[in-house]
Amino acid sequence: MFGCLCYASTLHNHRTKLQSRAKKTVFLGYKSGYKGFVLFDIHSREIFISRHVSFHENVLPYTQNPSSTTHDWQYFTPSPSKVPLSSIDQSPSPSLPIIDDIFPPTSSSSVPNDVPVSPRKSTRTRNAPFHLQDYVCNNSHTSTYPLSNYISYNNVSANHASFVLSLQTHPEPNTYAEASKHDCWKQARQVELLAFEKTGTWDIVDVPPHAKPIGCKWIFKVKHHTDGSVERYKARLVAKGYTQIEGLDYFDTYSPVAKMTMVRLVIALTSINNWFIHQLDVHNAFLHGDLQEDVYMLVPPGIKTIKSNQVCKLKKSLYGLKQASRKWYEKLTSVLLQHQYVQASSDHFLFLKKTDQSFTVLLVYVNDIILTGDSLYEFHHIKNVLDDLFKIKDLGQLKYFLGIEVAHSKSGISLCQRKYCLDLLSDSGFNCSKPVSTPSDPAIKLHNDSSTPFSDVPAYRRLIGRLIYLNNTRPDITFIT
Repeated sequence: MFGCLCYASTLHNHRTKLQSRAKKTVFLGYKSGYKGFVLFDIHSREIFISRHVSFHENVLPYTQNPSSTTHDWQYFTPSPSKVPLSSIDQSPSPSLPIIDDIFPPTSSSSVPNDVPVSPRKSTRTRNAPFHLQDYVCNNSHTSTYPLSNYISYNNVSANHASFVLSLQTHPEPNTYAEASKHDCWKQARQVELLAFEKTGTWDIVDVPPHAKPIGCKWIFKVKHHTDGSVERYKARLVAKGYTQIEGLDYFDTYSPVAKMTMVRLVIALTSINNWFIHQLDVHNAFLHGDLQEDVYMLVPPGIKTIKSNQVCKLKKSLYGLKQASRKWYEKLTSVLLQHQYVQASSDHFLFLKKTDQSFTVLLVYVNDIILTGDSLYEFHHIKNVLDDLFKIKDLGQLKYFLGIEVAHSKSGISLCQRKYCLDLLSDSGFNCSKPVSTPSDPAIKLHNDSSTPFSDVPAYRRLIGRLIYLNNTRPDITFIT
């Protein structure tokens, strides 16, 4: 019977003397060209083919109760004379909950049809093994899946939990074609194009001879309020500056990127001294820089031109250009120095202002600014100055910065990279994998072999780089990465 309980015999060379001689499975059907039965392993959740199978057609492990609205899964033991069609039409799916203890009953009356059977849970206390005392393993618990439920937020406030969970609730399109299907992203793209038109970012011209225009791409992001609600949908046009030629499209480059060590130090000082810490976002920061080079860019998707061979000649710097960060940093530095801020020698993107009444720290990471100190009056003053010149967005208290979630309490500040980690697992195809007690198997020894090298080398390097960035809040995987 399709969907019934069955036991597949394990081969002698695949088991030890202490392992079971059969696997608890569910019968799925047949496959053309194979002399065997297609089975679904209940414990390992794998689909395989086996010829040595023992069937128990009076037990159907996966059956849904039609009268329940909460999808309670229970045993269903049909009578030998008549089998309900609902139990035959339903095919077992790997995404259904697993009942760990499924054994064939001795009689049809031993397991009532109307009594659900819940799996037995162990009551013993679980302690971490001694060899894991140097690792941080207390932020995940044993569970089947999904992986997004491993991290518990029972000890954080309701507002912060709503904010963190909302970061993953609203999906962000990866391509222009995908974003064009939704009106919210169309409006966000139109707002960005109006900003380009207002600042005179480019002119539509014919392609000059021997000119190689660079490409561009739309990037879409969702901005959230501190309570988790959607603030706005952001569309950003990024130039493919990696195709620029030095000496032709650009000369000098410099990117205002603060060191991650300095970011953690500033947050630590804020927590120790009980300072205020706010976050600022500069609207179209790179559009404030003027270009001296002749840079040509392909017409962005969504803009129609009169002729087919026309391109955009950039007059203002744009995200992605190699010289764009330098132009923006020069203008921002000149403004801060005029208002009595001193540039730190240890990190050129750290600015300090010390007076008899206050002490203020300003940290720059491209167009994101962290402002911390003991004076809200100075906060209000520098915000007004920057808003008059560059048009900034005051995001309030620091909550989410560079993929790091920041939680505030009376005892200190907590950092977490939950969304960043889940996106990393999703992009690499390990979102539904089971957790392990240690970052790696200590019994594995790395060695050189003659196997085929990894085909996509840039993807491997990006993965390693993302793992290294995860070390900011997960020092327990530092040795492994």
